[in-house]
Amino acid sequence: MLSHLRHLLIDSWFGRILVGLIFLVFISWGAETIIDTWSHQDNNVVAWVGSKRVTVQELDSAANMQLQQYAAKQGLSDKSQLPNGMKASLITQALQQLIIENNLLLTADKSGLSVSDEALRNLVFSFPAFQQDGKFNRELFNLYISQQNTTETQFLKMLRNQLALSGLTEPLVSGASASDIMAKNIFGFSNETRQVSYIQVPFNSFKPSASPSDAILKRYYDNHLWDFTVPEFRKVKLIFISPETVAKGLEVSDQQLLQYYNSRKNDFQKPESRNLEIVTVKDQKAAEDLATSWKTATWESIQQQTQKDNGFATTLAEFTAQSSPSAELADAVQKIALNTVSAPIKTPMGWSVFKVTSVVPAHEIAFDTVKSQLKTELVQAQAKQAFANNIKTIQDVLAGGEGLDGKLGGLGVVAVEGTLNEQGLNLEGDPAPIPSDDKVKQAIISDIFSKAKNAPPSLIQGDNNTYYAFVVEDITPAHQETFEQAKDRVLKAWQQQDIKKQANVAVTAIFKQAQDSHKPIQNTGNQQFTIKESDAFSRVNPSKTLPPELQAQAFSMQMGQTTMFESPDSFYVATLNNIKTPTPKDNPTAYNDLKDNLAQAEANDIYSSYIIFLNAHSKVDVNQQAVDAIIKQVSY
Repeated sequence: MLSHLRHLLIDSWFGRILVGLIFLVFISWGAETIIDTWSHQDNNVVAWVGSKRVTVQELDSAANMQLQQYAAKQGLSDKSQLPNGMKASLITQALQQLIIENNLLLTADKSGLSVSDEALRNLVFSFPAFQQDGKFNRELFNLYISQQNTTETQFLKMLRNQLALSGLTEPLVSGASASDIMAKNIFGFSNETRQVSYIQVPFNSFKPSASPSDAILKRYYDNHLWDFTVPEFRKVKLIFISPETVAKGLEVSDQQLLQYYNSRKNDFQKPESRNLEIVTVKDQKAAEDLATSWKTATWESIQQQTQKDNGFATTLAEFTAQSSPSAELADAVQKIALNTVSAPIKTPMGWSVFKVTSVVPAHEIAFDTVKSQLKTELVQAQAKQAFANNIKTIQDVLAGGEGLDGKLGGLGVVAVEGTLNEQGLNLEGDPAPIPSDDKVKQAIISDIFSKAKNAPPSLIQGDNNTYYAFVVEDITPAHQETFEQAKDRVLKAWQQQDIKKQANVAVTAIFKQAQDSHKPIQNTGNQQFTIKESDAFSRVNPSKTLPPELQAQAFSMQMGQTTMFESPDSFYVATLNNIKTPTPKDNPTAYNDLKDNLAQAEANDIYSSYIIFLNAHSKVDVNQQAVDAIIKQVSY
């Protein structure tokens, strides 16, 4: 059911660009319109769109869904772990989505578009998730409504609105197309392949010259003083806390886990499902050939044949109608006999052929199977509650002047101390062990180098629901090393420069020979530096062996032209020896996909323009106090 709705309502052009339009809405409405003076005086309404209302409950529901989805994308277990600023931004985006939808619904009403009860009923009855033995089952429908924490009225209203929106917007974009001239030019540009003959001269092929005298090293030191400056170092004591650090100190008993399992027993009742082998290709004829071959061929050979057809083959374990990517596939799987190859079926991904290899009876997932999962969930739930309490305790301790040596034990705090520079490196040149991701770590380091020595610590909120506090105990200012202090480093730097100079001389000779002779590069007779031929590479399918910068340069070169290029570890000299611009006949599937994508982009532009037009002629009032109340409730 969810996948069917996702395909119908979200995986369409309408859903994909709805969020992007939010930013266009701000432009077309302007700040004065979107935060207009509230004139309707209804505390249960957050926005009026003409005669339509966006209620507090609607925004609360949409915002919670958006927050949870964003948290999941960020790898967070709960929306509460999001920074307050991000929560406010996402709630505002959710409001703009609701305003756009209501603006479209208002236009549909004015246009006389309506969805009959019969059309709505037929849609509901067609969902595989609500069917048993091919017929609508009221109990399955009621179960779904209950699981979604909604009511039948709300669910049917949502479906009716989406059907109305489709009726309004589909005709606008149905004529979108891409011209052959544009498609051919883009196809040729993107898929043009080039090949080069090249010689690589690695720096490590050379050894330093004889040891230089102190006079030479001193001169090198004087000419590169900036390379031998010691940066400022700071000695710090730091504490760090997050829901994850709190969770590490929590334990739950088997008895608690069993109680939790029993309270959620319905979640572990699995319906009958099927295990599938399935292949998907773009072309119907290829799918028909696969279906014919599969009747006698093995799964392994079918996988190989699918790969040759530029498709993909996979297995789907415990497939159900609810997990199906399309209603057509769900219906076909339900009807087909065991170990029978299906006829090709049109799905959102192309043309699919499948075989049901086994049927998994309805069953209950045993406690021991999900024990680890339940433990993680319970610990995370307890950590979430403890985290908020621990933050308050830490703030009280720091406010009382007890510092980082105060009563912070048992709060899930990670404490570290050491010396680091502004690049986050310790005295040995290794990364300082700050217990956070790179983004938070950079913020911590920035704060450390902006605070005075021995300034009292305060708890600072970072990204991803993290908090930290620190004291700068000592500061060693940046200073210039003397030649004697830096002599070992000076020698190493001089040797690296000498090696690079030798490599440069060698590669320049190869390049100059090609330039003087007006011919491609030639073998030098040195077995270390032989000519190699690259594979064909394109802008959409780059080479895995050539440096990206050399490939980019190759696309600006003329046929037969030679260039010299430096990478971090080598010099390259290369001659462009082949250019091939493909035509649509070379890869009709890729060309047709490109035309479809271009047509989709044009449809998106048409839809965006229509939304901007509607917004320019609409009246929107926002109850900012109600919106702020929801933001405050979610943030604290």
